[in-house]
Amino acid sequence: MKKLLILVVLILFVSACSSDDSDNPPQNHAAIGTLVKIEIFRPEEEIRTSTTYFFNSDEKVESALEEAWNGSQYLQATYTYSYNSNGQIWKVTIAVDDSTEYTEFNFTSGLITSSLRHTISGNVLRTLYNYNSDNQLINKQFFNADNEESAISNISFDINGNIESRHDERNFGTEIIDYTFEYDTFNNPLKTPFENQEMNKIIGHNFNNITKTIRSDDFSTSEVNIEYTYNEAGYPLTSKEYSNGNLLVEVTYTYQE
Repeated sequence: MKKLLILVVLILFVSACSSDDSDNPPQNHAAIGTLVKIEIFRPEEEIRTSTTYFFNSDEKVESALEEAWNGSQYLQATYTYSYNSNGQIWKVTIAVDDSTEYTEFNFTSGLITSSLRHTISGNVLRTLYNYNSDNQLINKQFFNADNEESAISNISFDINGNIESRHDERNFGTEIIDYTFEYDTFNNPLKTPFENQEMNKIIGHNFNNITKTIRSDDFSTSEVNIEYTYNEAGYPLTSKEYSNGNLLVEVTYTYQE
């Protein structure tokens, strides 16, 4: 169960439906072509996850229901999104079983510049967000429960506005990881549930879809390649991730018709 909990937390916003969706708002409020469901299968671990988005009458994402299965193990998490007077998401609440945590976002000149995550354990974790002159998020600073900087993430962009590379330093700079990314020329469906939301920058949703990721640390370098099929609107219908020829992840995307 702990493994499933970690998985659900890691695919927040990406990256959900129980047998009874009666507590969720209807999906028919979603705009045509909006991503409404992602189904993910990790064959090596035999883990399946599903994220289903629900929308309010203003066609804004109101909640997401996320599930994870591993054999007989099952976990469900519900994400609820709250909006400010400017129509921007300022709070995300996550409920897992009987436990709840939430993150509040603070805005400056229309951009999210800081957040406070109130964890299940009662800690408050602060994050600062810094931008360039094009309002692209180029740096995140993470602080622990003692308000000490514990990690940073520096981000650079390609000419199409996609994240080209990311440099992470964790555990007070003792763990360094670098990522580089390549993309297709098609539409990224993950942006559509959060259309016109500054939240897309915080999550790191790109305009196009990642086709290659190279990860490097002090010990090794690994490469993941992703293949897609697309619909007529130029959005992915399926994707498969490979590393050294091994299938790691299969994804199916469903859109509002």
